[in-house]
Amino acid sequence: MTFLRLAVLSHRTGAVAMALIGASSGLVNALGYVAIAGHTRLERQLFAKEMEIFGQQLTYILPAPLQIDTMGGYLTWRAFGSVAALFAIWGVIAGTGAARGDEERGLTESWLSAGISRLRWMLTRSAGFLVAAALSAGVACAATQIGTMMAGDPTPIGGMALEWLLVLAVALLGFGIGVVVAQFVVTRRVAGTLGTALLLGLYFVNSSTRAGADVGALKWLSPFYLFDRSTPLLDGGTLDVAATLALYAIAAVLVVFAAWGFLARDLGGPLVRRGVERVHATFRPAGDPLLRVPVVATLDQQRWWILGWAVGLGALGFFLTSLVRSMIDTLSAIPQMRIYLQALGIAAYSDFVGVIWFGTALFLLCAMVIVQANSWAADDAEGRLEAILAAGAPRARVVLERIVSLLVAVAIVVALASTAVYVAAGLYDIQVPADRFVLATALTVPVAFAFGAIGQWLAGWRPRVAVIVLGAVAVVSYFIQQFTPLFSWPEWVGRLSLFELYGRPMTTDDWGGIAALIAIGIAGTALALVSMQRRDVGT
Repeated sequence: MTFLRLAVLSHRTGAVAMALIGASSGLVNALGYVAIAGHTRLERQLFAKEMEIFGQQLTYILPAPLQIDTMGGYLTWRAFGSVAALFAIWGVIAGTGAARGDEERGLTESWLSAGISRLRWMLTRSAGFLVAAALSAGVACAATQIGTMMAGDPTPIGGMALEWLLVLAVALLGFGIGVVVAQFVVTRRVAGTLGTALLLGLYFVNSSTRAGADVGALKWLSPFYLFDRSTPLLDGGTLDVAATLALYAIAAVLVVFAAWGFLARDLGGPLVRRGVERVHATFRPAGDPLLRVPVVATLDQQRWWILGWAVGLGALGFFLTSLVRSMIDTLSAIPQMRIYLQALGIAAYSDFVGVIWFGTALFLLCAMVIVQANSWAADDAEGRLEAILAAGAPRARVVLERIVSLLVAVAIVVALASTAVYVAAGLYDIQVPADRFVLATALTVPVAFAFGAIGQWLAGWRPRVAVIVLGAVAVVSYFIQQFTPLFSWPEWVGRLSLFELYGRPMTTDDWGGIAALIAIGIAGTALALVSMQRRDVGT
C-alpha cells in the first residue's frame, strides 16, 4: 500500500493542475453558454443555427457542433474536446516521468533493490496514475456539472459520469503512450518530446477526419476518433461501448508492452540497442566554431528544433489566414458574435488576421517556452547542469544565456511564421498594414520574455513542478483573455492575463501592457538568478 500511495502522490502536482484547468474550462463554458446563447428556446435555436456554420470551420480544432442549442451539446463541442486532449498530453508527460524520470533520479533502482519486482513496479506506477487521473477528471467533471446547475440548465448526472469515463480513458491511453516511448530512449526529455509529438500527430489525424479528409483506416489509430464516437451529454446521446472499451484495452496493452520492455532492457538503457560505431579517440575540441560563441552555441544545437517550430507555425498561420474571409463573414452575421467582435475591436479582415493569428501564435509560442522550461528542468535532473557548472560556467551566466537564447529562438520562429502569414494575406486579397504587422510580430517577444523568465525561475526554484505551473499560468491567461469581454468583467481582471497585456497592436497601441510584460520578465530573471545561486543542483 505504501508503494501505491507514493505512486499516486508522485502525480499530485499534475493532477491538481489538470483538475483546476478542467474545472475552470467547464465552469466558464457552462456559464458563458447562457450569456451568449440566451435563455429561451427560440434564442438558442437561432444561436445554434448560426454557430453550426461557424463551427464546421473549426473542426480541425474542435469536434463538429451538434445540438448546441442545448447545454450538453455546447459543452461537448466547446469544452470536453480540448479538455480531453490536455488530459492525454498530461498522461504522456506523466508516463515518461514514471518510466524515465524515476530512473534518472535513482528512485527506480532504489525500489528494485528493496525487493520490488519490475512487473510490480510498472503495474503499481500505472495504478497510481489511474487513481490520480480518476480524481482529477472527476473534479473537472463535477465542477462542470456545478457550472450547469449555476447556469440554471443542468446536464444529466449520468451523462456527465460517462463523460468522466471518456476523459479518463484518453488520459490513460496517453500514459500508455508515454511509458512505451520511454522504453526506447534513455532520457525523459527525449521521451516526452517524442511521446507528445506522436500524440499530437494522432490528434491531427482525427482533425483531418473531422474536416472531411479521407484518411481511411488510419483514423482508427487515433484515440480521439474513438473518443468522439461517444456523445453522452447530447439529448438522446449514447456511449459507444465498443469504442470506449477499445480505449481502455489499448491503454492496458500499452502498459503491458511497456512492462515487458522494462523486463527485457537494462536499467537506464533502451529496449533496442543500436550497433556500436567504432571511432578513433580524439582529444581535440569540436571543430564547429559556433559552439564557442555564447548564445549562438545553444541556437546551433537547437537549429532543427527551431526550424521545425518555424515550419509548423508558419503552415498553421497560412491555413488560418486562408479561412479569415469566410470566418469573419459568418461571425458578422451572428448578432451575439457581432457584439463580441466589436468588444475585441475587430472591424476589418486585417483586424481579424491580427486576432486569430497572433492569438494563436502567442499560445503556441508559450507552448514552445514550456517545452524549453522542461529541458531546463531536465538539465538539472540528468546532470547536464552540474557538468556545465563543474566546467567553470558561472550560475548567473547559465540563467542569462538560457533566457537570451530562448528569446532569439522565439524571434526567429515568429519572424519566419509571420512572413508566411503576410504572404497568405496577399494571396487571399487581405490588405494588412505592413508597419502594424511588423510591430505586432516584434511585440510577441516580450510575451515570451515574461513566460520564459517565469519558467527559468521555476526551473531554478522547483524544477519538478516548473512545467505544470508554467502551463497553468498559460492556460489561465488564455481563459481570462477569452472570457473577459464575453462576461464584461472589469478591465483589471483582463490585465491579469499575460496575453491581454500584449494587447492588439494591429489596431491599437498598448505600451503600458508591453512595459508590464518587460517588467515581469526582468523580475522573473532576477528571481531566477537568486534561486539558481541558492539552490543545490539536483535537489
